[in-house]
Amino acid sequence: MKILKNLLIFVCFFSNILWAGDIIDNLEAKLKTISGKEKINVLNALAKAYYEKSPKKSMSYAEQALELAGKADDQKDKADALHNIGVACKYLGNYGKALGYYLESLKIRENIGDEEGIANSLHHIGNIYDYLKNYDQALKYHQNALKIREERGDKKGTADSLHNIGVICHQLNRYTKALEYYQKGLKIREEISDKKGIAGSLNNIGVVYKHIINYPESLDYYLDALKIFEELGIQYEIANISNNIGELYLKLNNYDRAFSYLGQGLKIAQRIEAKELIRENYAFHSDMHAAKGEYQKSLEYYKLSSQMKDRIFTEESSKKVADMQAKYESEKKEKEIELLKKDNHIQQLALGKQKLLKNSLLAGFFFVLILAFVVYNRYRLKKKAHAELEAAHNIITSEKAKSDKLLLNVLPVRVANDLKEKGETEPESFDNVTVYFSDIVGFTNLSSQLEPRFLINELNDIVTAFDNIIEKNQCERIKTIGDAYLCVCGMPEENPNHAENIVNSATEIIQYLTERNHYSKIHWNIRVGIHTGKVVGGVVGIKKYIYDVFGDTINTASRMESNSKPMKINISETTHEIVKNKFKFIERDSNFVKGKGEMKMYFIDNGLVVKS
Repeated sequence: MKILKNLLIFVCFFSNILWAGDIIDNLEAKLKTISGKEKINVLNALAKAYYEKSPKKSMSYAEQALELAGKADDQKDKADALHNIGVACKYLGNYGKALGYYLESLKIRENIGDEEGIANSLHHIGNIYDYLKNYDQALKYHQNALKIREERGDKKGTADSLHNIGVICHQLNRYTKALEYYQKGLKIREEISDKKGIAGSLNNIGVVYKHIINYPESLDYYLDALKIFEELGIQYEIANISNNIGELYLKLNNYDRAFSYLGQGLKIAQRIEAKELIRENYAFHSDMHAAKGEYQKSLEYYKLSSQMKDRIFTEESSKKVADMQAKYESEKKEKEIELLKKDNHIQQLALGKQKLLKNSLLAGFFFVLILAFVVYNRYRLKKKAHAELEAAHNIITSEKAKSDKLLLNVLPVRVANDLKEKGETEPESFDNVTVYFSDIVGFTNLSSQLEPRFLINELNDIVTAFDNIIEKNQCERIKTIGDAYLCVCGMPEENPNHAENIVNSATEIIQYLTERNHYSKIHWNIRVGIHTGKVVGGVVGIKKYIYDVFGDTINTASRMESNSKPMKINISETTHEIVKNKFKFIERDSNFVKGKGEMKMYFIDNGLVVKS
């Protein structure tokens, strides 16, 4: 017991610092001389030591620990081993598999009341949901982990949870909140001298400053983080931050430094087989060569990035299929062994019977064999017919899914459902709708100077970004006409936050274009107009369905746009009354609007939110 206690103290002491090579070598050598619980603890400790250095080796040690813990029926060690396998899967990019192991570990920890382990599982599950972009689930798990850690007085755990909640706010573009959580976590990490945690916080703060276009501040944080990770020798994070710095220098048009850092990041990522970092690095290389006008090289790196993305997906899918096949074969073997045991038992009973009874059993056996052959043959034919029917059903289902997806691309969900169920849809009037209208400044002149394919690619890139932004803010794109973009909120589904959602979308669109113009060859500027009021919506035509909107509100939003200025958001007095307490504004003099007369208008003041 004394040896075990000393080992556990040893493991805990080194869990938050870099594992030196001789320490790992000593533990690996120790495996040959120990057994039982002590061996399980060393295997789990080695699994942790190899998380980032070699995820495959980490998984191997954790699987050995799991096997021994299962034989010893030690639930805590079993939960720790499952958790360690999940971490190794995460570093290998197998997020679905990692989530499965984390949830299995969490279930055991809840059953045995291991609060520290529960918080740790919640923390890692939240991270996986973050990687999968399920931010609501991620936030729920991180908040639950934070509550447990604060109650237990676990400073390091509290800092980690604050940091991860900051990550979610960051993903949701709540940059002020993200910085607030990151800084709280950084302060605690500095108090407890958690160098690895400090570096992680510095990196993420740098990412926030990058997103708010404060590149000098971002670069300072990145370089500080890289220095610490290089001191610690954590290869995965060195590659990650090298990618970040390379991307930043790309935005600053410093291609030599961008190439240097991206080259360093790619070399390390390839050595440690960090597929996601390799994919990201290829994408940055593609962007850099495109910015330099080297389109052939840009295309080559783009293809490499796409191939790596497909490889990540294929490997994860293949692994799942292999696991299912192994499980099936195992169960099949067990059943075969059970059947063989039963047959042997019957034969032993038959040996003790009289000759007449033996002959009767043999006759009965042949009868059963013939009957089994008939039943099996019918079963095989039935199974084949079922497979053919299922294949036909899958084809029909797939085609139906394609048609449904196509319909949803051109119509709102409720309208599409009406057309599928009833074959028609009635026009509807909506009283509380906010309309966004924008067009590109100087588009006619620019378009006449650009090669058609390049122009279409640029518009497609911009409109796709616009679509993603408005979808995130629960708005609905109605249509594009050339360079004009029209979207609404509050129809066909009512939304009490229609005005706020549209203004948020508009500010994010301006922010996106501002950032894009820093590295894009062509600078696109837009004018935006917003108005709130009554709108009529319905399907136009019977051959090519088009959902369109009508009414004075649409015309007024268009007038707001035409009276706006480049990269400004001009809103009507009606919309201003709804959102005046949630944003900052620049009041404008009344302008004469065709068909309306004098109208009061306001510019959004850089989209700064007053209320958090």
